This record gives sequence, C-alpha cells and structure tokens, in this order.
Amino acid sequence: MKVFVTGGTGYIGNAVVAALCRAGHDVSALTRRLDTSGLIERFGARAVKGDITEPDGLVPFVKKADAVIHAAAEPSPEMGAIDRRLVAVLLDAVAESDGLRRFVYTSGVWALGDTGGRMVDESAPTANATPMVAWRPAVEEMIGNGMARGITAWIIRPGLVYGGSGGITATMWAAAEKEGAIRIVGEGSNHWALVHRDDLADLYVRCVEQAPAGHVFNATDSSRLTVRVIAGALSRAAGHQGKVVSTPRDEARAHLGPFADALALDQEVSGVLAERLLGWEPRHRSLVGEAEALYRAYKAGGSGR
Repeated sequence: MKVFVTGGTGYIGNAVVAALCRAGHDVSALTRRLDTSGLIERFGARAVKGDITEPDGLVPFVKKADAVIHAAAEPSPEMGAIDRRLVAVLLDAVAESDGLRRFVYTSGVWALGDTGGRMVDESAPTANATPMVAWRPAVEEMIGNGMARGITAWIIRPGLVYGGSGGITATMWAAAEKEGAIRIVGEGSNHWALVHRDDLADLYVRCVEQAPAGHVFNATDSSRLTVRVIAGALSRAAGHQGKVVSTPRDEARAHLGPFADALALDQEVSGVLAERLLGWEPRHRSLVGEAEALYRAYKAGGSGR
C-alpha cells in the first residue's frame, strides 16, 4: 500500500514510518527540512519536503497515496487553525484521489477532558476537551463528515506517549536533571492515560490495513496509574531516590500555560476496542514496571529519537 505520512520526522510520525516500512508498505513522509530526511530514509521510506502551514503543496503527494496518516503537529498557539485548514485540504485531496482513499487522523485523549474518576471508552463525549486542544472535537467532526465523500477514515486518540528519547517521560527526566526530583502539577492523585510509542505505531499500521471504517480508537494501555506513582517510579529510575515535587496548578499555569491544565487532568481511558477489533496487543503495559529500562533507552537516545 502507498502511504503518505505527515510529521515524518516527529516523535510519533517517525515511529509510524518505521512500523509501516517493516510491514512492507511503500511510504512517503513529510519533512519540513531536507537536512532531517535521513530520519525517514533510514527505514526505506521517501522524504518529501513540505510544510503543514502550506497544505496546498501537499496535495500532489496525497493524491498518489492509498492511505494518508496525519501525525504532524505545529507547536504554536495557532495549531487549531493550522490543523483545521490542513485537514480540510487533505480530505479534499483524498476524496479526489484514485487510491483506496484511506485517512487516519491523530487526535488525543485530552479531547475527552477529565473523565471523573471512571474508565471511559470511545463513546465518551468530547464536550469538555481541555483548553489546550479545545479545537480537536471540531476537527474530529470534519473527519466523520469525510466518510460521506467516499473516504474511509479513522481517528486515533493516543494517551500520553512515552518511550525512546522523547515523549512525556523524557520531558520529566530532562527537568529532573536540573532539579534532582520529578516535578508534577498538583498532588498527583490524578491518573494519566498512557501508551508506548512503539505500541502506538503498531496500531496505526493495523488501522490502515484492517480497521472497520469510521471507528475512533483510544490508543492507551488501559492502565490506571496515578501521576504520583508514575513520578515516583521515574524518579527512582533516574537515581533521584523517588523524590517528587508538587507544583500548585496556578503556579504551574504561570509557567506552562494551558499545558499545566492538561497535565492535571484525571483520565482513565480504555484501549480495549482496538484490542478487540484489530488484535492490537500493547507490549508495554506498565510504565512503572519498565521505568529502569525506559530510562536506559532515554539516555541512549532510544530508537534514534
């Protein structure tokens, strides 16, 4: 299958490119700078230069593909507007293509907001999306509307992604190197929905290959770990003797903006639907149990990212 991936050099997108190539697909992936094309080409994929803020330039590549996976993000206050414009152009191009017209959109569990101390699945509403991603539900609706145009579309909502030298664990460990402790927002009684980067990449492959049309998939390991427990394990793995420092949300918000509110969400999110429909079996189900191995991979620059 010919697959075009946005965000090909990014933390999620690069893992998706690798997984698609291992599965034997013909992959082209977007990069903003050709000097980073090696991150894509090392897996046997082709690097395509372009910019998600100029989506019209991507149309020729989309029209040549059987499937498009949108895994790019722009770290900007304008991300909502950029993504809406990009998705509109991508959907138009997919609808006009001669390929299989498959499209996968990367959303995220933050679109579900706080889950109120209970485990939720894909049927949970998105009316309370955290402010950082308040625009995501509208884009998810755009994806659903694309089905009426002959597009086979799916939405994947990753939990907080970890593994290798990036993701949420890397962010926390990097900060701890300066402070000698893991810092969290609030007291840490809230839960995080989690997924390992490699397991997430496997889900994208399964989705474009075999998923029933129109599904939303929560990409999580279905664990129910509190942030305090996660932070303690990360602290011990990094040699900080389990030290964890709590920052009040208002104080964190002054430094991190809406990211602080996202980190303070209490979320328990099930990934069972993907397991049942696609045979997805996350190999990494306990961040706490694997913390030491994860730290070694982080220090070694795991998976090249």
